[in-house]
Amino acid sequence: MLLHRQNPDIRSYFIWGPFLRADNEESARSAIARLTVPEAVHFWMTDIRLSADLAGTLRLPAGRLAWDVYLLYRRETMWDRTMPRPAYWQHQLDVLQGDRFNIAAMETEIQLALRR
Repeated sequence: MLLHRQNPDIRSYFIWGPFLRADNEESARSAIARLTVPEAVHFWMTDIRLSADLAGTLRLPAGRLAWDVYLLYRRETMWDRTMPRPAYWQHQLDVLQGDRFNIAAMETEIQLALRR
């Protein structure tokens, strides 16, 4: 799993939601138990509004939701009324935008971001 090590400059947030028929809060809690990311924060969302908003930010095709996405924000990123674009992102979707999920590539991007 990505980010097994502790680093005070890294924050991990996991957003869980009802994207597949079997998705519910109980299945999310089961998945959380398998993640070993230090000091991670997990959220369960009851609807898909965040995913719809994020899809717009990531410029996904109309009607697509942003889920199974991995976002990297630099520490100087300012959050306001609209969701900022990530500095880098990956996904496990069938879309052309962003890079396909690759743990080694994400780790490289994280290390580059930490040096800035």
